[in-house]
Amino acid sequence: MVRVGCAGFPVGRDRYWGTLSFVEAKTGERMPRPGTLAEWKAGAPLGAEFSLQACRLITHGPDDRGYPAAGRKLVRTRQFQCGAFRDSLEVREAWLATKNAAAALGARLVVFETPNSFQPGPDRLRDMYRFFKDIPRGRFSLVWQPRGSSWGGKMAERVREDLGLAAAFDPLKEPPPKRGAFLYLRPLGPRVGVLSVDDLDTIKRSVDDRPAYLVFSHRDAFRDAERLVERGRR
Repeated sequence: MVRVGCAGFPVGRDRYWGTLSFVEAKTGERMPRPGTLAEWKAGAPLGAEFSLQACRLITHGPDDRGYPAAGRKLVRTRQFQCGAFRDSLEVREAWLATKNAAAALGARLVVFETPNSFQPGPDRLRDMYRFFKDIPRGRFSLVWQPRGSSWGGKMAERVREDLGLAAAFDPLKEPPPKRGAFLYLRPLGPRVGVLSVDDLDTIKRSVDDRPAYLVFSHRDAFRDAERLVERGRR
């Protein structure tokens, strides 16, 4: 089974839920208020599913693109305690906010996206391993997508296996991981316009017999999600 959705709601929620049954909540850069989360949950139809982005104060520092606005409000010394899975109060508070948001949405999938600046090295790996081994996961399945080329396929695969993380991957650039109970696809679409028919076919072929989640995030994400759902009915 493939759950097709978008990052956030690119169209009105009534229209969105009329076609799709899955959404990746855009909570990475700005954490919604509890009332907003409750409204999203209450407005979802029966059987709909949420995943959500981990607060980027966990993964991003003040010099990284996508650093959250909430982090800019911190004094400069506290800003440099954010990101890279540091053993800091700021990172722990960001995980607590993420966990609470996931609980409010009934989400079991939490997606961590690390920036280009987060590259493998002894200190970075030490903090990443400590973070994921220390946090109580409960019912959550944790998904990781590293940016940047330094990780390589084997390095990232080893880290995921050691820490029990699922892979988020771009099916237009890389093959699906060989291991894992489910697939989490995050294709990078075009800045303008829709995906080509060939791209949609490539995405479809990337899904094997495992459960899969597919997230579009480009400008015409909803249109392409509708197209893929329609192609799946043929």
